Amino acid sequence: MQLMMKKILSVMILALITVQLNAQMILIYGKAADYATKEISFYTITDPILHQKQELATTKVASDGAFSLLLPVNETTEIYSDLEKFCGTMVVEPGKNYQVALPPFSPRTSAEAHSIYFKPTPYWFGLPGLDNIDLNFAVRSFLTDYNLETIKNTTPIYRQQSKEVANEIIDRLEKKYASIQNPYFTTLKKYTFAELEFAVYQKNEDPVIQKYFATQSIHPGHPAYQRAFELLFTDFLRKQSQDTQNRKITTFINSGDYNSLVAFFETKGFKKEFAGLVVLKGLYESYYTSSFSKEGVLEAIEMMQSETLSRLIQPIAEQVKNKLKLLAVGEKAPILRLYNLKKEMVSIDQFKGKFVYLSFFNSASSDCRVETDSIVSLEKRLRQILTVVSVAVDDDFSHASNLWKTKMYSWELLNGSRQNQLIVNYNASFTPVFYLIGPEGTLLLSQAPSPSHGFEPAFLKLLRDYNFKHKPRQFKPGDLR
Repeated sequence: MQLMMKKILSVMILALITVQLNAQMILIYGKAADYATKEISFYTITDPILHQKQELATTKVASDGAFSLLLPVNETTEIYSDLEKFCGTMVVEPGKNYQVALPPFSPRTSAEAHSIYFKPTPYWFGLPGLDNIDLNFAVRSFLTDYNLETIKNTTPIYRQQSKEVANEIIDRLEKKYASIQNPYFTTLKKYTFAELEFAVYQKNEDPVIQKYFATQSIHPGHPAYQRAFELLFTDFLRKQSQDTQNRKITTFINSGDYNSLVAFFETKGFKKEFAGLVVLKGLYESYYTSSFSKEGVLEAIEMMQSETLSRLIQPIAEQVKNKLKLLAVGEKAPILRLYNLKKEMVSIDQFKGKFVYLSFFNSASSDCRVETDSIVSLEKRLRQILTVVSVAVDDDFSHASNLWKTKMYSWELLNGSRQNQLIVNYNASFTPVFYLIGPEGTLLLSQAPSPSHGFEPAFLKLLRDYNFKHKPRQFKPGDLR
């Protein structure tokens, strides 16, 4: 009897857990014949600093065009799907199911696929199964009205910086959408209006910061908050440090004093959580400039203790820390295990004891082909002291292997096709990208110069310094007494 009761209790607990989990899942489904057999995935952007994509689900469209995905969503969220020339988007609420109509399939050209300037066209997914009271329709209607208002009033807003016109637009839109009390929609309005007010306060953004950010709750996953935060706080820390009254900022950063940086902005009226977010963004940006000490920036980020961070800041801080440390000079090179032309598995660990010039390229890119050609003479001159390894990130590895056969390149080629995590780890979304890895497997140049832009002299100088540091000591008589 007791055994039976335990089994029943176990089943009930499992059912309860399943219900709770299902309550946090949404179903996306539809039919799109021109996407048949293609993969589609949905993701969200969780923070306003790295803007990293968090993949929610991926599926392969059936041969008849049918698709369905279960997405884990705990709060109202804007989700996206990269569909070649389009970037589809919609807002989803926990516990709801959505029938989705995809845009007509339109592949990017090769030039578009490898251009840093190409941006897919935003596309609001069709939602044939929903009525017009769904949140998506309110969001789309509001953004359409806002864009029309700002276009109609471009001159008074952006040239004349008229606060009166900005306030009139805000009043009109507030009245029109007063009946919608959804928290997601309220945040959308609030930070869209923050962008508008910033447009008319550009010479002094302090009123906008104090009104919308300094003492307000943060919303790192909301796209309107992300846009406004990016607009107001890009390069903010460096600009603040140039004010004669804020010279302490430079001292705090260079000495790695994260807590003092946060405390400094608290004295300026910033809520501690928000001050932490601003400092974190500033530190991340500072690492890629010469304004502050890289060592100080890393030390400040290391100084962040999880117990002093809010639940919203902590995961962002960890992501920033991992991103900077992942490719920092002196850190171990990210894991790399790929097949070569002989279909042999090659690991970066196999090159320990050697200097490795690692390149990421796409054979469809003319810039990549030029730089790869430049490697030929360099590799011949330095092959006794330098090992060259190239990773092809082509969608189809056969294009790169054909290039190798045609050009008769003599160094190792690895297949990085569709290795999304590897591309993220090595920051190789746009190619060509180069790194120099030392004999201990650590990054010595990150990123390294390209062959045509000074790699060889930079490498030879570094090699001399390395050999000097690792040269066996010559003992003199009396040293061992």
